[in-house]
Amino acid sequence: MRCAVTVSPDMQPRDYERALTVLDRCAAIDSVECLQEEFLEALGSAYGCVHTAFFRTDAFTRTHADPAPVMNGRIPGIIDEYRDRWFADDVMFTPDSMARIRRAGVSALSQLEPRRVPPTASVYLDRFVFRAGLESVCALDLDLPGGERGVVGIFGETRDHLGAADLGGLAIVVRQLSAIAGRLPSTVPPPRPAPAVGLSPRLAEIAELVGRGLTNARIARQTGLTLDTVKKYIGQVLAHTGCSNRTELALLVAGHRPQAPAHG
Repeated sequence: MRCAVTVSPDMQPRDYERALTVLDRCAAIDSVECLQEEFLEALGSAYGCVHTAFFRTDAFTRTHADPAPVMNGRIPGIIDEYRDRWFADDVMFTPDSMARIRRAGVSALSQLEPRRVPPTASVYLDRFVFRAGLESVCALDLDLPGGERGVVGIFGETRDHLGAADLGGLAIVVRQLSAIAGRLPSTVPPPRPAPAVGLSPRLAEIAELVGRGLTNARIARQTGLTLDTVKKYIGQVLAHTGCSNRTELALLVAGHRPQAPAHG
């Protein structure tokens, strides 16, 4: 259970009106799939959010594990690079950001203390987000049925895309929309099959590290292997498990690993 939402003192009647507009758009939804589509459309019309993604996942920090998020704007063109290289360094997963998520379900780059952003998250911003022509980042965390999380990423082309009043309105939206979503039927996907047996201890280790979202370079550093050897081993794991890429492998490993309780 989150603490009470702290409403921005900058909020004016029009800011509450925008939040209510989003909630009205989503009031009649009858499934999580409908919520994904309707919520992103409502964010676009009420807040001018063009570059958005709605992930369904078992934990806020596992957005990469959703094989089919609903996406708009530039996100479909950069999602594969995010999964393969950057998600572990997402600035929204840093301690400062996570504290805001736990408190109000909303976190934005503009709210974070620059000195508390880890170097890896700064690289993520410089080499991925900003390079894609996006200047602002915001994340929302929604309660979904069956213990799932609804993680919404919002990217803007200007650093002041969402101001303090906008974020205050979105905090209200998150709280109320989580209550609405809690009444929806649970459509948790069926359990995934366990990874194929017969992997050597080394290959099993590589599979687990891929499942945690580590890049090839990080796996090499952690295991003491060369980058070429890591690539070779990942190829062997893919062949053995029947996965066509590392995203499918990560999903397979995640389905076999006991899940940690989702925070609420």
